[in-house]
Amino acid sequence: MKKTDHQTASPRGMAAMCRAEEFISLVGGAALLAGESRQACIDFCEQNAAFVLACLPSSLSTIARATGFATMLQLVTDYGGRRLYLPTRQDKFHAQTGLSISSAHYVLWREHADVNGQLDIPSVWGVFLALRRAAIRLALARDWPADALHTTFGISRKQIKAYREDEGNTIAHASAA
Repeated sequence: MKKTDHQTASPRGMAAMCRAEEFISLVGGAALLAGESRQACIDFCEQNAAFVLACLPSSLSTIARATGFATMLQLVTDYGGRRLYLPTRQDKFHAQTGLSISSAHYVLWREHADVNGQLDIPSVWGVFLALRRAAIRLALARDWPADALHTTFGISRKQIKAYREDEGNTIAHASAA
C-alpha cells in the first residue's frame, strides 16, 4: 500500500511508522540482541550453556565456547546472515571488524572457515530460533506442564511429544557413546 504524504508528515503518521518499525524488529528477532534484552539473552545463555550450545549451529557453538556468548551475539548482530572473511593475520581481522579476540581463539575460528577463509555467520533469526529451541528444551527438562509449554511457546502436544522423543534419543545416543 502506497503511503500518502500526510501519513508520513503528520506526527500520528510518524508515530505509527515508529511503532511498526519496533514491531518488525521484535518479530524479526533483532530486539532479542539489543538493549535490555541483550543482557537477559546473555544471562540465559551463560546460565543454560549446555542447552544453548546444543541448539546453536556448530560454527556459533564453537565461537561461543571459545570467546563467550557476548562476543558470539555481537558477531551475529554485526554480521549475521553474511559470510565473514577471516584474514590469515589476526590484526587485519581486528581492523576490519573491531572485535578483539585472543590468538588461540582466532586460530579456532580460522579452522571453521572455508578454504577461502570465510565463515558463515547465521542470521539473527537463526539464532533466535536456536535460543527458542534451547528454552523449550530447558522448560521440558524442568517438567513444565503441556499447557504452559503451549501458552509460552505456541507448540502443540504433538510437537511437545516430538521434543521429548528427540531429547530421549539424544540422551540415549550420548550414553551409548
